[in-house]
Amino acid sequence: MNHGPVFSLDEALARVDDDRETFQMMIELLMEHGPKDLADARAALDAGNAAGVARASHRLKGAILQFCAPAALQACKELEEAAKSGNLAYGGQLYALLEQEFQRLLAALRPMRDKGMAA
Repeated sequence: MNHGPVFSLDEALARVDDDRETFQMMIELLMEHGPKDLADARAALDAGNAAGVARASHRLKGAILQFCAPAALQACKELEEAAKSGNLAYGGQLYALLEQEFQRLLAALRPMRDKGMAA
């Protein structure tokens, strides 16, 4: 299990020129669409559909990238790369790691969504 920082708030805010309203919107979008992308990856994995796993994990990777979340990003990249190469032998393990890291990211972002951010 990764015990490092889940994401870099400073780097993520720098990506949006410290626009906290935009950052809040990014959190909302991730929380709305990210779980669907994760579920799509799981369904494609269960169906043995490597192209579907690659597509869903690629979409999720783009969203995670905005939050400068290294462990979640790495897990997503590994699943996408395995799927692109057509090798789903470790897909279940890679997916489990991605799901764990994605949930860590959501848990870290949830208080910012619920309580807002101090200016």
